Amino acid sequence: MPYLIGLTGGIGSGKSVVAQAFARRGVAVVDSDLIAHALTAPGGEAIRAIREAFGDAMIAADGALDRSQMRQLAFTDAGAKQKLESILHPLIGLASARQTAAAASPYVIQVVPLLVETGMGHERFNRILVVDCEESTQVERVRARNGLSEDEVRRIMATQASRENRLSRADDLLFNEDNLESIDAKVESLHQRYLAESRESGRNRTTSHTGGLASAPENRRESRGSLNPAAPVIVYEYPLNERVRTLLRLETLFARVQFFLAKSDPLEHHITLLTLFEILEVASRADMKSDLLQELERQKQVLSLFRNNPEIAEDALSQVLADIEQASHSLFAMTGKIGQYLRENEWLMSIKQRTGIPGGACEFDLPSYHYWQHRDNESRLADLNAWINPLYPIRDGGAIVLRLLREGGKPARVVARQGAFSQMLGGKVAQMVRIKLSLDLQCIPEISANKYALNIRFVMSGIEPRPRVVESDIDFELSFCNL
Repeated sequence: MPYLIGLTGGIGSGKSVVAQAFARRGVAVVDSDLIAHALTAPGGEAIRAIREAFGDAMIAADGALDRSQMRQLAFTDAGAKQKLESILHPLIGLASARQTAAAASPYVIQVVPLLVETGMGHERFNRILVVDCEESTQVERVRARNGLSEDEVRRIMATQASRENRLSRADDLLFNEDNLESIDAKVESLHQRYLAESRESGRNRTTSHTGGLASAPENRRESRGSLNPAAPVIVYEYPLNERVRTLLRLETLFARVQFFLAKSDPLEHHITLLTLFEILEVASRADMKSDLLQELERQKQVLSLFRNNPEIAEDALSQVLADIEQASHSLFAMTGKIGQYLRENEWLMSIKQRTGIPGGACEFDLPSYHYWQHRDNESRLADLNAWINPLYPIRDGGAIVLRLLREGGKPARVVARQGAFSQMLGGKVAQMVRIKLSLDLQCIPEISANKYALNIRFVMSGIEPRPRVVESDIDFELSFCNL
């Protein structure tokens, strides 16, 4: 995976000017806006879906998206805006991943105007570069460029993240109120820094991406970080960003669904339904589907580079690529907002609302649900499967991402002196921390981490309100996992 810089900024801030300055230095630039224009041009990949969703009124005479009409509709109808985004965002994500994987430059600039609005962050980018200017300058530039009124420009600005929010997310800031010569000098300074950082980041790139796919030579020694396989161990996983946190939660919920779905008692099916409601809440992030599609496509492009590599098990690689292809196809076939068919089921939503109240699903509160629970096992299972099956593409796509993430970690044996361990990350990018320790130690790791440091404190297991800190040294296995 190349070193990625996410470039963003408000409308009229000058993102394109800055991106062009990087491109003149031989840096690959992947621009979401340019991709979106290609998708919605005459014959573009998104035109058919847009026509089916909105009718011919949103298609111009030349066969392209009528941007002016769509802009007016999006301002007055939030549902229409979401529907358009559900069509475009997955396609933009796939195209971005393809262009990024094909890039030959040491690092890649991804221009994402809505980077902050869609919640992207360091789980995707090594650094975030914000192009900024005064709001009055934004208005003047957009009016001169697009011929819009000041009111129209400010309405667009109001739909974007605030200036303060963007600035708070910036690793690097380029203030674009100056002339082109000044902008070029600022870009040159950033370019040299990114070149140095990409060289440092690239040293271990191949190892982290092949993960468990590497062939095992007969004389290979056991990893220093591996624990005695005969001893019972317990693994703790700590996510370092929101996307991984969501995937881990979904993994737990889908596992619970599978367990109780195999049972036959009405109370066990009640738990299945409650878990389905939890999945609906967790998976309802607007960008969940597009995030998974983009990540799967990126992994497919990266892993394809290892074909015919004698150090890689070809059968295992082919299976992973086939799994990615199948998961992507299933995800792409999902239409609309995740779980919308459940939200439109008034009977299910009435149960969901009542189960939020302690004891709210009693027979006198929900007599129709009480009747459903007394139906035969086959009928209940048929209903449950009909409600759950459409969500399995999310489960399968997430499972592949988590598998590759776990295999991307390199375990190391470390020691927590007197129950405490700290490590400065020094620019190391990780998306998850895995801790493996002996179950016989009867202690629990309390983990806190950010992009600067990892801190672990081991406490004794038990139900005391204030657990006692372990005073002895704790030997455990630590992995920093990254895609």
